[in-house]
Amino acid sequence: MPPDPDDLARRVDAAQSILATPAADEARALEGAYAGCSAAAARAMARLDPASGASVLEAAAGVAIFAGQGSPLTQGLAMGLRGPVTAADLDAMERHVAPRGGPRQLEVCPYADPTLPVLLAERGYRVHEWQLVWTRALAEPAPGPARPPDPALRVRRLRPGEEDAFFRCVLAGFLESEQVPDDAMALMRPTAFAEGYELYVALVGDEPVGGGTLACSGGVALVAGSGVRPAFRRRGAQGALLRARLDRARELGCAVATSATLPGTASRRNMERHGFHVAYPRIVMLRPG
Repeated sequence: MPPDPDDLARRVDAAQSILATPAADEARALEGAYAGCSAAAARAMARLDPASGASVLEAAAGVAIFAGQGSPLTQGLAMGLRGPVTAADLDAMERHVAPRGGPRQLEVCPYADPTLPVLLAERGYRVHEWQLVWTRALAEPAPGPARPPDPALRVRRLRPGEEDAFFRCVLAGFLESEQVPDDAMALMRPTAFAEGYELYVALVGDEPVGGGTLACSGGVALVAGSGVRPAFRRRGAQGALLRARLDRARELGCAVATSATLPGTASRRNMERHGFHVAYPRIVMLRPG
C-alpha cells in the first residue's frame, strides 16, 4: 500500500518542529564543536604528513574528514544539522571520506534533518555503533573524587618531547595491553599539534600512567582521548585527568563541556560522577565498501 500523503506530511511537520527546539540547538552546538575539533586534528595531520592526503570538506550535509583509511578521524560528522540533505550533498560527503571506495562511516544524531536517514536507508547504511553524548555546564567546578586518589598521583599538561610516552599510555588503556603498535600511535600523533588542543598526562611519581585530551571549539570543550594503563588503574587517574581538563576549560572561557562514551562502560560512570548528563544518543552509520 502506498504511503498516505497526509500522514507523511504530518510526520515531516512533527520532525521539523523537533528541529526547532532548544535541545536541537544544543545538539547542533555540541556536534559542531566535535566536528570542528576533529577537523583541526586532520589539518594538523596534513601539515605533519602531506603525503597522508588528510583533508577536510565543510559541506551542506556536514563535515567530511579524510585522514587515511582506517583512521578514526575518517568519517562524516555533524550530519544533516544545516537543513535538508540531497543525494548530491551525500555524494560529496561519501567521495571525501572514501576517495578510493571502501567503507563509508557517518555519525548521526537524533536531530538530523529527516531527509538524511531516508537517504542512508536507500544506500544500505547500517548501524555500526551507538554512543552517548554527554554534556555539563562549566560554571561550577567538577565534584571532587569519590575516594582519595593515590597520594603519588599528579596531573599536568604534556611537555614538548613527551608525545610518544603520552600516546603509549593512552593506547595501552584502549588496547588493554602495553604492546602498542607504531601505526596506532602515528594515527593519534596529530592531536598533539592541532590548533585548540591541549594534552594532559597523569603520573605516579615520575611514571606516566595515563593521559587525556582537551580540545575547544566555539566555546565548547571536548574532553576525549583518555586512557590509563591497566596496571595503574583504581588510583584515581581517570578522574584526576577529567577534573584537570574541566578546570582548564573553564579558565579558557568555555561555557560547556562534552564527551562521548559507549553505553554501560566505566567511562560512562566516570561522566556521571563528574556532573555530566546524557544530551542524546549518537549513531555511527556504516556503508560497507
